[in-house]
Amino acid sequence: MKTLFTNAKFYSMDKRDDYFDACLVEDGYVKETFKGNIPNFQGNIVDLKGACVLPGFIDSHTHSFEGGLYSKGVDCSNIKDLAELFELLSQAKPMSNMVFAWNFDENSITEKRFPTIEELDRVIPHMPLLLRRSDGHSCIINTKALHSIKWKYPLPEPFTGLLRGDLNDNAAHWFHKNLSDESILDAYHAAEEIAFKTGHTTVFTMIGDAQDDVLHFDLIFKHRLDFRIDYELYPQILNIDKAQKCNEFLVGGCILADGSFGSHTAALCQPYADMPDNYGTAYQSQAFWDKFLLTANNRTLQTAVHCIGDFAIKQLITAIERAQAVGESFLQHQIIHCELVDDEMIERMAKAGISAVMQPAFDRYWGGENGFYAKVLGKERALSTNRLKSLVDAGVLVTGSSDWYVTPIDALLGIDSALNMHNPKERLDIYEAVSLYTRNPCKLIFVEPSFGFLVRNSNADFVCLDKDIFEAGNVKDTHITAVYKKGTKVYGDS
Repeated sequence: MKTLFTNAKFYSMDKRDDYFDACLVEDGYVKETFKGNIPNFQGNIVDLKGACVLPGFIDSHTHSFEGGLYSKGVDCSNIKDLAELFELLSQAKPMSNMVFAWNFDENSITEKRFPTIEELDRVIPHMPLLLRRSDGHSCIINTKALHSIKWKYPLPEPFTGLLRGDLNDNAAHWFHKNLSDESILDAYHAAEEIAFKTGHTTVFTMIGDAQDDVLHFDLIFKHRLDFRIDYELYPQILNIDKAQKCNEFLVGGCILADGSFGSHTAALCQPYADMPDNYGTAYQSQAFWDKFLLTANNRTLQTAVHCIGDFAIKQLITAIERAQAVGESFLQHQIIHCELVDDEMIERMAKAGISAVMQPAFDRYWGGENGFYAKVLGKERALSTNRLKSLVDAGVLVTGSSDWYVTPIDALLGIDSALNMHNPKERLDIYEAVSLYTRNPCKLIFVEPSFGFLVRNSNADFVCLDKDIFEAGNVKDTHITAVYKKGTKVYGDS
């Protein structure tokens, strides 16, 4: 069926200031666009009521499974103290006979500490409990979980319930693996609905334990057509042979070169300002990454690796340069997060064609002169975090994402954050900021502009806003009025 969408300003994102007034959609694709003279059309007509229309938003790095799963658990983001935490946990609804809680930040509560395993046991004694820190790089468990998990690594003594690094991943992935298929699929459907409400029509999501287990990748691939949203699936493992069987082009996601600033495990060239003896943790050697990148590059597999600190980022840049010296150089290997870089590193990334998959909201939440980055890194070094404008101006492909569940899946929040970085030198203009969540992710995986653009033959995926953000130059007080996937409304008033 043909449908004419009209009475709107459609931005194609093909180039700056390129817009049209109406478009004809057939079988889920844009067949024609019209500017000025709109033809007399007798079929189905949809009046978009003066909306500003953009291509459907794309989030280029999420943990959608966890995002959907944890949305059904206990959200700890607004608790004031441990008493409130324990009250919420006592009311939690179990999933597959386990309790999940997330978004906990010990720095934001009165006690300024994690709960102990004994305290958690008093609240949840008979079911495994997982309480994840907001950055995902630390967690707390109860005794029931302690005795249920098959541990791959020695536990710290005395054991308080707090886990970091490999032990954190060991615990979290045990919980995830012990969910039923029904619960897993339910989590992805919940994630789909949350994504639609925030204007997303395509979501890149990571599946795997960041080591050797691809977890439920096959289940989601088998059911991929059951979802209305497009999930771009990353096999998040270090095993290249297994990854290639899942995806002939991509390997990785949050396979970890280091940890996070919040857990003081991001690998730094200089020590933490608040822990002068701590340089963080490089999870692998340079030799490991050299071999990994060489193998992947020779198989034309594009890698995506989590790197927060400058030491870890330098490891990956060096490994990519060495792989390209003896093999293919067209692949846009991805550095996920890419938080702390200097000018030399940016220049090397541009020369090697390395892309940066970044989260502007990280700066919104943790940047600034008195923010968390300044506390752990020092004020001067904190200014070198999240260098969006410097990377874009150097010619590095930068894409926008949320790292959801770590921050909300919310492209408007990401765009607004990119426009208002704490360091004024790193602020993007409105076209650059919107590009992070539309046209740029399409380039990231070398597909034709079927998504991320509104042009002839592209998917009819678009989001309607109540304000023209290009004319305003900002997204303040902007609201999503409707979202269309392949020409069908998936969110908005009926």
